[in-house]
Amino acid sequence: MPTEQAVPEPQIDPELERLFRESLRDIPDFPIPGIVFKDIAPVLARPRALSRCAQALASATRGFEPDTLLAVDARGFLIGGALADRTDCGLVMVRKPGKLPGAVVSFEYANEYGSGRLEITRGVIAPGSRCLFVDDLLATGGTARATADCVKALGASIVGYAFLLEICFLNGRSHLQDAPVVSLMPCR
Repeated sequence: MPTEQAVPEPQIDPELERLFRESLRDIPDFPIPGIVFKDIAPVLARPRALSRCAQALASATRGFEPDTLLAVDARGFLIGGALADRTDCGLVMVRKPGKLPGAVVSFEYANEYGSGRLEITRGVIAPGSRCLFVDDLLATGGTARATADCVKALGASIVGYAFLLEICFLNGRSHLQDAPVVSLMPCR
């Protein structure tokens, strides 16, 4: 299986990079003291920003050939939905507890400021599915790792991880060496 070294970084167009640099906000001490939250809301509020981000991720992950996208509650839903539209993939919502009706598969995760549980609707991931994990930010990699482990336990595979942003000093990629990692704006 390819590693992240086998995947070249996506070529982000200069205008999209400028958009991120001008619009991305750092919110100190959110959600807890000591964390600097990367707020993508001002980026997405700009005309065509979501469309351009989704197109860039679609281009960068085309060779992964996923059939299912795993979008994480809640910002991942925005990116995952737009990406699913461009890739003709199914979209599976990875949600916080109590948000999905019916039977669910539940699993624990840890991130840079805590831990919790996530859920996937039971039966929506078919054995043999080729899944691409999608979220707004790669920090420690804990949420992505836990989701990938759950999906693999369900008999599917992870063909890649896709993010808008990456905080490189947290070294999240080191926990995702089972598949290629793509981020549009690394090392923020």
